[in-house]
Amino acid sequence: MAEPDHIADQILSIGRELFSSIECDIWRDRVVVYARLSTTPNLERALKESEQLLARVLGSLDTQNWIAAVHWSERMCRTIAPCDSRIANERAP
Repeated sequence: MAEPDHIADQILSIGRELFSSIECDIWRDRVVVYARLSTTPNLERALKESEQLLARVLGSLDTQNWIAAVHWSERMCRTIAPCDSRIANERAP
């Protein structure tokens, strides 16, 4: 598995206009990503783009064991996980 700084650098280099900051941790065997959106006039579009970008980058690292929190304010965030993960399946209706 890649180092947290390497993962954060990859995400930020691809999503430079989308994110103002990225932090990554490896907790047990899971990649945990904390992303802060840049100021955006269209929040829903930015969240959709961030979900696609995170899935693409983290999927290319050959891991499906990841979770991301995408923040747009101090108290608001969206949790994103791969579609086939246990976490994503628990969120499904």
